[in-house]
Amino acid sequence: MNEGAIRVGAFAGVLVLMAVTEVAAPRRQAGPLRIQRWPVNLALVALSSVVIRIVTPVGLTGIAAAVGLLGWGVLPRLGLPPAATAIAAFVALDLMVYLQHRLTHAVPLLWRLHRIHHSDLVMDTTTGVRFHPLEILVSFGLKALAVAILGASPAVV
Repeated sequence: MNEGAIRVGAFAGVLVLMAVTEVAAPRRQAGPLRIQRWPVNLALVALSSVVIRIVTPVGLTGIAAAVGLLGWGVLPRLGLPPAATAIAAFVALDLMVYLQHRLTHAVPLLWRLHRIHHSDLVMDTTTGVRFHPLEILVSFGLKALAVAILGASPAVV
């Protein structure tokens, strides 16, 4: 099985599990217009997925593999044990995602893209996947740059 199928399967599985749990055992009263909001939010996910696949034919693990073959990246050059390198890459990539999110709130141009995530009428399972397709592209580019600079392995990515 390839990386793309694993990622899509895991994403869809968790999303469906969360949505079913939310409907079956709500922690609060259902928000208004779920029947109208969910299709819109899920359509944004689908659109973003199509856009990212068209624009970036190679995923982040492919970029990590290419970086490894080219010998790029800071972390492999440090001579750390493989486990320490993997942990450092994982933490650094997670920190980069956090900093990227902070930037989407602080930089006006990025906020214009990110605010679609915060403009949902009710917070629920689908709110967590509601992003502008251009924000997804920016996010991918930043993550790809971080993978290349760090020299993160495909397994970590």
